[in-house]
Amino acid sequence: MKKVSNITKALKLVIPIAPFGMAFYLLLSLPGAVLPVFMLYLQKTVVDRASLYDSGQPFGYYITPVLMLIGIYMVMKMFELVSKQYMEFGYFRDVFLGLDNRIHKKSAEISLEYYDNAEYYNIVQNAKNASMFLVFTANLAVLSVILVFRLLSVAAYLTTLHPALYLFVVFVSVPVILEKLQEAKYKSAFLQDTVPPARRKKYAFEFLSAGDRKKEIIHYGAGDFIADKYLSACRELDRKEMQHIRLLGKRGLAFAGIKALFHCAALFLMAFLLIRGNITIGGFSVLLTSFASLTDFFIQLFDHAGEIMQTGIMSSAFFELMELEIRDGGRDLEDGGEYARLAHVSYRYPNSTKAALNDISLTIKKGERVAIVGENGAGKTTLAKLLSGFLLPAEGDMELGGTDRRRLRERSIFDHISAVYQDYGKYKLTLAENIYLSDTADWKDGLKEPDMEKVCQALEWANVRTGTKPDKIVLGKEFGGSELSGGQWQRIALARSYYRERMVLLFDEPTAAIDPLEEMELYGKLHELAEEKTVLLVTHRLGAVRKADKIIVMKNGSIAEMGNFDELMRLKGYFSSIWTEQIKWYKLDGCRNQ
Repeated sequence: MKKVSNITKALKLVIPIAPFGMAFYLLLSLPGAVLPVFMLYLQKTVVDRASLYDSGQPFGYYITPVLMLIGIYMVMKMFELVSKQYMEFGYFRDVFLGLDNRIHKKSAEISLEYYDNAEYYNIVQNAKNASMFLVFTANLAVLSVILVFRLLSVAAYLTTLHPALYLFVVFVSVPVILEKLQEAKYKSAFLQDTVPPARRKKYAFEFLSAGDRKKEIIHYGAGDFIADKYLSACRELDRKEMQHIRLLGKRGLAFAGIKALFHCAALFLMAFLLIRGNITIGGFSVLLTSFASLTDFFIQLFDHAGEIMQTGIMSSAFFELMELEIRDGGRDLEDGGEYARLAHVSYRYPNSTKAALNDISLTIKKGERVAIVGENGAGKTTLAKLLSGFLLPAEGDMELGGTDRRRLRERSIFDHISAVYQDYGKYKLTLAENIYLSDTADWKDGLKEPDMEKVCQALEWANVRTGTKPDKIVLGKEFGGSELSGGQWQRIALARSYYRERMVLLFDEPTAAIDPLEEMELYGKLHELAEEKTVLLVTHRLGAVRKADKIIVMKNGSIAEMGNFDELMRLKGYFSSIWTEQIKWYKLDGCRNQ
């Protein structure tokens, strides 16, 4: 039932994207459904006139149906060629673009909370791949409709020659139907049986060929181990394929016998009607032609049916994405006296049994500089995601700008924030585009024009030195450009925050890839950039938090301590202890350098 449901949903989705294109494609294909009947009629006429040759008849009497037969054949082939070209280079492209647009639109509407679930990325990628199968489903449906019309028209014409010929159609079709039904059943079973080893084979091959993994595998000397995994999966697949081939061979012999019986019955009926004079020699020749064509029609029809069922399964990933819940409010974020207020907020990531945050309560005022610190896994990044609008609290109440977070549109929140993330983007674009993409969207008027003067100012501010114009420098060796170090890429990420210019700044380990000797200089620039703005700084380097108005110390998903630097040091608690431990390392390094 699910397969049929997916096929129905696929057609309902695809047809409205380009309805006139679908109708035009159908019209171009229709001649292929009706013209074969006229060809059979002309074939009968040609053979009957030749068998009853009379020298008294003019030459045109015999040659006219031959020329008409050739002409109709050429017309049918022309329509087949045009329809195929239109399908591949016209209709298909329109539908693909329409489906891509739906994927992008859905992705833009989906809460960013999904992005913390690794399964979401698989859903999006599978949906993109599934869009191809949606198009195939629609195309196969059109081809199947044409085949049904062709079958009905040919069968109807044959019965006009003699009513008993409906048995001829039955004798030809029954063995094909039985064979195809069994073939589909065993093919489906074979595909299900080979999925696990095929996945293991693909996974092992990716290990052997992926550049980002190759270095580690070679270093560990694990190449032979992975290769053995790959070969083991190959051997298992080969074994299952051989079993399938032997089974098909046995089934093929059985159905060959069934086919022979039914085909003999069809041939006997043809000969009987000819001997009795119920059909002419021309009608007999038509039956011989129809014998092969009807068989081919039924084979194609069942092949299409099987393929439609398969594409129905493969397209399910597209509907999985389309059916993801959209949780977005209708109000825009407004500037208020407070940026954020959290009361007893908790959060748990999807598919996790442990809460990432427990009972968080705090207030962040507009223009306040807040640092969030703690050990790895303490919950500081999760808290920053909540404060920047990425996540919705699982429990408790949270307000941004004085409005319940659940009532706010995500886009309006993000439009107030400029951010530098620990996992910053390395975009294989020009240097200028890497800066400009941080502020491209005008939600009312489309894309903004890039401000090249401001791009250059941002690069200069982040100390990214270029020997030429930034719009002429391509980054990334994949496109023949320059490859940068981690520190250079992070400087570009910082330059994006300068270019974007928003009243809320989020910095998540903004100098993790920067040389320690330059780190304090960059923090000084960040403080200049943050003048009169609300700042959220996530870091494990405590030296950067001394100027913060408020330091939130996270431990095991909860707030362990909160206050400014001097207050926390006077407490001599958790913050003071980790500060002391970090200072020891700097002192030790200082001793070694003396």
